[in-house]
Amino acid sequence: MLSQFRVFSLRTSSFQKTILTRSFAIHSTTTNNNNNDQLAYDSNKKTETNKLEKTLAKFWEKVSVSKNDSTNEYVIKLDEKIIKTPLGFDLKIPHSKKTLAYLLENEWKSLPSLQIRPYLVPLTSLTSRCIDLNEAQLTNDIEIKTKVGDLSTVKSLLLRYLDTDTMLVFSPIEDCDGDLRKEQEKCYRPIIKDMEIFFTKFSNDNKPVNLKFLDCDKDGLIGNSQTEHTKKAVLNYLDSLNVWDLVALEKATLVGKSFLAGVTVLRNADYNDNFNLTIEELARLVNLETVLQTARWGEVEDTHDVDKVDLKRNLASAALIAHNSL
Repeated sequence: MLSQFRVFSLRTSSFQKTILTRSFAIHSTTTNNNNNDQLAYDSNKKTETNKLEKTLAKFWEKVSVSKNDSTNEYVIKLDEKIIKTPLGFDLKIPHSKKTLAYLLENEWKSLPSLQIRPYLVPLTSLTSRCIDLNEAQLTNDIEIKTKVGDLSTVKSLLLRYLDTDTMLVFSPIEDCDGDLRKEQEKCYRPIIKDMEIFFTKFSNDNKPVNLKFLDCDKDGLIGNSQTEHTKKAVLNYLDSLNVWDLVALEKATLVGKSFLAGVTVLRNADYNDNFNLTIEELARLVNLETVLQTARWGEVEDTHDVDKVDLKRNLASAALIAHNSL
């Protein structure tokens, strides 16, 4: 399973750089020559993740998982020392995510001995994001809140993705000789309908939620915007999520450029929800245009193939963060 996490590139959108590069446990700092603004938060705390970033070399012999019976939580240790997040908090895993704890252990055990890179620890990055974001809501430390962000801001920014959602934008009929639009109609319509029913459960007045979509043949450059009723229902849904689910949704939304993709990851993790799409299927849906183009013209080596694996790796990482062990 972990083999699908290994890729050789790390890409972030401009939105990720400004807000959500903070999700990376091991991070890089980019400086703008004009205003010197940081695009990724950093920390001088003496934590394993920060040490790893600076040395890029393996400095431990043993990786292990340990359970704290008093708190019913799991921690990952390097030579008996608990791994910490960039902000210095213990990397503690809830009992409900026991599987994740052992996947984290395996992630660190699988690292090469030299030239360790941040993109080789996607689960550690997302787990750290969960912990730091949660701790930021419990503190009055302005510095920490500034570095990580607050939940309301994260939710508001994610909600904006619903207007330009990949699965809510339908291409012109003539694109790809009509094949793309046909495939979008076939694949996206059932998902949109199911999501409308799902979001209606979170409507304050029980009125049906209707997701507005963009038809490029009719709407052109007008753009797309959800109604206030829809936004309120979706925001109610976001308010119902815990930090772990919110971070999983955040990651899937960003890499797929689709809020519905993020919701799909969470619904897949819900044992009481019959909605189901595999990671393979979801990756295809959010990348449908490229899939059809490469099927016709072929892949560009070290570009399309890498992007495809990178997308699956990130979606799978988000799914594992959302997963709860039985």
